[in-house]
Amino acid sequence: MYQPQYPEPQPSELPPPTPPRRRRLGRWGPWTATAAAALAKLKFLLVVLKFGTLISMLVSLALYAQVFGWAFAAGFVALLFVHEMGHYLTARRLGVPVTAPVFIPFLGAVINLRGSPQDAYREAQLAAGGPLTGIAASFALLPLAGASGLFASLAFTGFFLNLFNLLPTYPLDGGRIAGAISPWFWPLGLVLAGYLFWRSGNPILLLVLVFSLFQAGHAWKQRLSPYYQLPWGRRATVALAYFALIGLAGLGLAVNHPPGL
Repeated sequence: MYQPQYPEPQPSELPPPTPPRRRRLGRWGPWTATAAAALAKLKFLLVVLKFGTLISMLVSLALYAQVFGWAFAAGFVALLFVHEMGHYLTARRLGVPVTAPVFIPFLGAVINLRGSPQDAYREAQLAAGGPLTGIAASFALLPLAGASGLFASLAFTGFFLNLFNLLPTYPLDGGRIAGAISPWFWPLGLVLAGYLFWRSGNPILLLVLVFSLFQAGHAWKQRLSPYYQLPWGRRATVALAYFALIGLAGLGLAVNHPPGL
C-alpha cells in the first residue's frame, strides 16, 4: 500500500477555523495522540499478519489448546511465530520476496519464497534466521522458568524444536544451512532422521524422511552447480554459525530441563 500524494492547499483555500470543535478535540487530544502512536508502531505487524496468517494462527491455537491447554498453546504459537519472523525478516533483508507465515497445525509454520537466493550462502543465512530468533526467544523465557512451570516447559520446547530443526537434512532449516558447508551433510542428516524415527516412531519424523528423500535427492544432483560453489571463507563462516546455533540450543536444554520431560 502507499499513500497518494496530494498538493498542499494554499492559505486562501484553507477552511476557516472552528474553535468550538477544536475545544472538543483538545479535551481528547492526548488520548488520540497516544492511540495514533500505538497504531503507527503496529503498522508493520498489520502488514505482516495478513488474513491467512491470522486465521491459520487461530486454528492452530485452538487445536493445540485441545491437547496442551490454552496457556501453553498461546506460548507455543508465539514461539513458532517468532521463529518464522526470523526467516521473514532475513528474507526481506536479503531482498528475497516472501509471503507472511502460515501455520500448519501439528507441523509448525512455514513461509513461502517468491524468489530464490543468489547462492547457497544466502540460502544458509535465510535458513539460520528462524533458529536464531527461536533460540533467542527461548532464552528470553529462562528468567521466568524458575518461578513458572509453564515458562520452563515453553523454553524447553523452544530449545528442543529449534535443535531438531537444525538436523542437516531437507526440508529442515539445518539441511539448507549445512548445504552451504558441504552437501555431504545431507546423507548424514538422513541417517540421523532415520535413527530418530526408529527410536521414537514419531510420524512427523516419517514425513521429514519422505520429504528429505525427494528434496535432498534433487539438491544432491545440483551439488556441483555454481550455486553451491562457495569460497572456503564463506563455508567456514556458515559452519561456525551452524555449530554455534546447535551449541546454544543444546546449552538451553542443559540449563532448563523441567521435571518429567
